[in-house]
Amino acid sequence: MNNPTITAAHITLLEDGTPYAADYGDVYHSADGALAQARAVFITGCGLPQRWADRRIFRVLETGFGLGINTLATASAWLADPAHGERLHLFSIEKHPASAEDLARSHGHHPELASLSRELIAQWPLPLPGLHRLWLAEDRVLLTLCFGDIESLLPKLDGPFDAFYLDGFSPARNPAMWSENVFGECARLAAAGATLATWSAAGAVREGLTRAGFAVERQPGFGRKKHRLQAVYRPPAWRTMAADPATTAPAAREVLIIGGGIAGAAVAQQFARRGWTSTLIDAADTLPGGASAIRAATLHPHLSPDDALLSRLLRSGFLHTAAAWRMLTDAGHDPEAHCTGLAVVAEDEAEAANMAETVARLALPPQYACSLDAATLSTRCGLPLRHGGWWFAVGGWVEPRALIAAQLEYAGTRLIRGQHVAGIRRSAGQWQALDTTGQVIASAAALVLANAADAARLAPAEFTLRMNHGQQTLLSAPGTWRPAVPLTGAVNAFTLDDGRLLLGGHYASGAAASIAEAHRDNLQRWQRVTGHALPQDDLHAVTGSRVSTPDHLPLAGAMPDTAAAIARAEELRGAQLQDLPRQPQLYGAFGYGSRGLAWSVPAAELIACMANGEPPPLERELAAALDPARQLLQALRRGKVDAPG
Repeated sequence: MNNPTITAAHITLLEDGTPYAADYGDVYHSADGALAQARAVFITGCGLPQRWADRRIFRVLETGFGLGINTLATASAWLADPAHGERLHLFSIEKHPASAEDLARSHGHHPELASLSRELIAQWPLPLPGLHRLWLAEDRVLLTLCFGDIESLLPKLDGPFDAFYLDGFSPARNPAMWSENVFGECARLAAAGATLATWSAAGAVREGLTRAGFAVERQPGFGRKKHRLQAVYRPPAWRTMAADPATTAPAAREVLIIGGGIAGAAVAQQFARRGWTSTLIDAADTLPGGASAIRAATLHPHLSPDDALLSRLLRSGFLHTAAAWRMLTDAGHDPEAHCTGLAVVAEDEAEAANMAETVARLALPPQYACSLDAATLSTRCGLPLRHGGWWFAVGGWVEPRALIAAQLEYAGTRLIRGQHVAGIRRSAGQWQALDTTGQVIASAAALVLANAADAARLAPAEFTLRMNHGQQTLLSAPGTWRPAVPLTGAVNAFTLDDGRLLLGGHYASGAAASIAEAHRDNLQRWQRVTGHALPQDDLHAVTGSRVSTPDHLPLAGAMPDTAAAIARAEELRGAQLQDLPRQPQLYGAFGYGSRGLAWSVPAAELIACMANGEPPPLERELAAALDPARQLLQALRRGKVDAPG
C-alpha cells in the first residue's frame, strides 16, 4: 500500500534560538547563521552564481528543504544577478514539512528574504505526499516541493539537474538521507558537469559520492565546522548523456492549439506563464463547444483505501488546478470558481462506513478530506441527506465557459473560431494546420492537439478512444432542496447562480439514452441520496459527449511517431516509453473523460515544460500513466501494431 501520510516537523528552539528537531536530535542549521551557511556552503560550494550565467534554465535539487533558507537564499541570489537566465527551478525534498508559522518565525530573522518568504508562505501546501509547484517572483522562480521519503521520491524524479544541495540531518542521526541509493540517484539525475555541495565531510559521504561518479573535494568548513564537501559529476565512459532540453528552446515561442475546450484553454494559460503566445483553432462558432459546453463541472480529489495510482494522479491534478484558478483570480481574470466545499455522498450505510474507514486509514489532513456523518454533512450541504460521506473543504465547481474565458483572456490567445482543421503537417520547423483545400490556417513552432476524439484523425497512432454520452437535468426546485455546495457520488447536484438545480450522473457508452430515460435516471439518483422526490415537470436537458480511454486516464504529453516506431517494431518490442520515437514539438491533451477539470492543468503544465525544456511537474510514474505513447507501446510488445491510416 502507498502511504500518503505526511508527518509534520516538530521544531523547538535551543537557548541560542537555533531551531532543533527533537525527533532526530539535530539542529536545522548551524548556530553561526542559516543564511550565511546557505551562501557559504551551498551557493558558493556549487559554483554559483557563475555557473548559471547566461543559462536559459537552471535547475537545483535539494535533499532537505527544512525551513527553506537555502531555497530562499538561492532564489534571492539568482534574482539579484543581472546575468541570470529565463527561469530558476528549485526542487526540494522534505519528509517532515514545517508549519507556515515555523517558516515565518525562521524567515523573520532574515529581512532580505521577506518578499520571497511572503510568497512562499502564501502558497505553502497542505502536508500531502507528492510534488507541489509554487510560482515565485513573477514566475521567474519555480519551487517544486517534494513531500515524502527521499529514498522513495528520488527514483520518481526526472532530470537532469545542474546543482545538488545535500542538506539533511547528520549521517549519524538520519542515515537514510546519506545512503548509497541517494548518491546513485543524484548521479542518475545529474547533468554533465553538475556540481554538488554539502556541509558534511564524513568519510562515508565522501566515499559514497566518489563511487557514484562525483569528483569530490574537501574544503574549509563554515563556522564551527572544520570541513565541507564540494563535487563535480564526471559521468563514466559507459554513460551516454542525453541531449539537455534546457539548453535550447524554439526560436519562436508560439504554440498552436487545436480545440477550444477545457483542455486547450489550460494549455494556453500554462504556455503564457512562460512567455509563449498562442493561437487556438476550434470548429465551433462560439467557445466552448463539445463536453466543455456544460453548465457546471466539479473539481475534487479522489480517495482509495490503498492510495492507488488514480488517487495520486487526481490529488496532483486537483492541487495544480486549484492553484491555477487562484493565480487567474490574483491576475485579475476571475474564473468564477466556487471552491467553498464539496460533498461526496454515500448511497447506503455500508458505503458510508467504507468511506469513513478509507479516510481514517489514509490519515489525510482534514483541510483536504474528512468523513462526516449524515447529520453533519447535511448541515454543510444545506439540505437533508440520508447518509454521510466525504467532505472536501477546498473542493467546488465552476462554469466551464467562465473558466475558459478567463484562461484565454489571461493568455491573450488569438482565436480562430468556426474553422475545421482538415490536416496538419510539419514544414521548416513549424507545425501547420490546414483547411480542406490544403491552405495553411495558422502555424507555430509547437502544436497541441486538444480536440478530443478528432485528435486521433489528425495524428494517426495507436489510440483507443471511447465516446460516452451524458445528460444533465436542469429544473426549478424549492429552496430547501437547493444544495449550498455541490454534491457528487451517485448524483452530481449544483445550485446554479440563477437558483435553478442542475442534476447529473447519467453517463453511458455507446448509443445515448432517450432524454426522458436520462431525466428519470438523474431524478432517481437524487432521490436515492436525499430520500426526496423532485417535481418532474419543466425539465430541461443539457446533453454532451465525452471522450475517454480504456484505462480512464487522459492522453497528455509528447505524441509518438508511429511510422518511425513501426519501422523499428522488432527493436522496440522490449522498449520502455522513453525509448519510443516522438513527433518533434507535437503534443496531445485529450481523452479527459468526466474529469476534465482535474486533468486539464497538470496535463497543460507537463506539456508546457516539455516544450520549453523544463523539469516536469509530475513524478515519473504519474507522467508515464498519461503518456500518449502508452497504447502504442502495448501494441509493439504484443506485436500487433499497424501502419497509421
